[in-house]
Amino acid sequence: MKQRSRGIGIGTVSLVMIFAVLCLTVFSVLTLSTANAEKALATRTASFVSGYYEADTQATIIRAEILESFRNGELVEQVNGVSIRYEQSENGIIAKYIVELNEILNLSVELRLADGNDTVLKWRTEHSSEWEYDPSINVWDGLLPN
Repeated sequence: MKQRSRGIGIGTVSLVMIFAVLCLTVFSVLTLSTANAEKALATRTASFVSGYYEADTQATIIRAEILESFRNGELVEQVNGVSIRYEQSENGIIAKYIVELNEILNLSVELRLADGNDTVLKWRTEHSSEWEYDPSINVWDGLLPN
């Protein structure tokens, strides 16, 4: 009669090893896809920040030109291709201009010019187009059809 060993057989060890290799492969693929997504996000963020600071620099240059022309008794109509609108208010003259940041956002600036100085009233990013409501989507109003 033959005696059988009671230990773990070669088949069980092979199955555990295959399972371990599969787990490591899945985790490495998930790590790689996460790293690629993070790189894409970092690239988009860097592009946005770079565009914002370019627009901010241009807006600052325009602000300096407006203030210099105001101190000289003039109001400049355009600086670096950006047109400037002026409005009279009780506290002085309001200068408004928009610098394009990217295809979606603009940097909108409003300055109050009075007594040879300027005060920043608005300096913020805004969407370049208005949101439009689309009534063509059929949304359930909570009533059951008759």
